[in-house]
Amino acid sequence: MIFFKKEEEFKKNPELKDEDLNHLKEWLSKQPHLPHVNDEQLILFLHSCFYRLESTKATIESYFTLRTHSPELFTKRDSDLKNVSDAFSIINFCLLSESTPEGDRVVLIQGKELDPECFVLPDFIKALSMVLDMLLMTSGTFNGLIIVYDMKGFTLGHIGRMGIGMMKKYIFYLQEGLQARLKAIHVINTVPIIDIINNMIKPFMKKELAEKQFYHVVGSEDIFKYIPRNIMPSDVGGTGKSIAIISDETFTKVKEMKSWFIEEEKFRVNEQKRPGKPKTESDYFGMDGSFKTLSID
Repeated sequence: MIFFKKEEEFKKNPELKDEDLNHLKEWLSKQPHLPHVNDEQLILFLHSCFYRLESTKATIESYFTLRTHSPELFTKRDSDLKNVSDAFSIINFCLLSESTPEGDRVVLIQGKELDPECFVLPDFIKALSMVLDMLLMTSGTFNGLIIVYDMKGFTLGHIGRMGIGMMKKYIFYLQEGLQARLKAIHVINTVPIIDIINNMIKPFMKKELAEKQFYHVVGSEDIFKYIPRNIMPSDVGGTGKSIAIISDETFTKVKEMKSWFIEEEKFRVNEQKRPGKPKTESDYFGMDGSFKTLSID
């Protein structure tokens, strides 16, 4: 099930070429461990990598490897399951309906239930992945992705529930496993404990991602230099809809994609067919502080 039209993508993106799609299909035919990838997915991969073929191949490999070796994040993405519905009730995931003037899409994340005991990092990552997949499948390509984290109510108790291994997978997802161009991560209502989080993730965060992070202290309005006030929620100083309304609208769209999420689980790496030795989770996400290199042929 695909919701955007391949034909529209060729109109939107002059850089998109049939020969590049055919090149990737030929390459995929020689990768027995990788699942079938349809044209629409290939278009998303190509666009996210600025139509660079070798980068696109690496991203395809990383994308499916992460989803295969992280079942706690990418299986049972069913909005009817309690842990998933709880994640959306504990955290507001707000896909803003309008793009920035540059054509960037914005996802704002804010805690709703602030008790640290309610915060489950794997469920948070799972819910965010569902929101981003919904965005991509319904919108197709767009200029860039901006993620805004609101730290209001975030405490040391929350940090205590953020394991290094899971944070490592989260950073890998943002750096290597997205089908979108991650343009910026903004943190608003920043509190001093952000330094603790940064120290946790610094060993395995690439310079490119580190340079895309921006921090805004409580009371600052600098965020509106990047995102127009009229599309930001009224709760954070904008003039758009409330966070509650946008969050409900976002979750409704996610729920409408239930059958797509079920089908998506079928597309994973078959390690027994990987050329050479099959890989395990520890081959990619060992705790040595750095990601293993994913090889492509």
